Amino acid sequence: MLITALALSFALSTAPQDPPTHRQAVNCTGVFLFTAVLTAQAAETDPTAENRETADLAATLLKAADASRLQAASREGLSIDDSSGALDAWLEANETGGDTILERELDGCVAIYAYAIP
Repeated sequence: MLITALALSFALSTAPQDPPTHRQAVNCTGVFLFTAVLTAQAAETDPTAENRETADLAATLLKAADASRLQAASREGLSIDDSSGALDAWLEANETGGDTILERELDGCVAIYAYAIP
């Protein structure tokens, strides 16, 4: 189901937006981290080409969001440690609600970072 949602989100994504704020980038980094873990598990359990491709896509989005998080931190005058702390806090706050977070946030994050997909 997650793989289908990720593919659908990408297909429906819109044109690139303004650079995300640090808060948006932290949120999307967390969303893509959850997505990357789940899709990697799916690819390991069922190593189809589609599952591997989806896991690779999630990893690409994670990398883009994390780089964007650091850029946004710099633009907003935050240190790398502060930015990492914000990501850690986000992950801790959302660790038990991963599925709900993905349902609510995945589409918006894919729309922001669709430019990163080759």
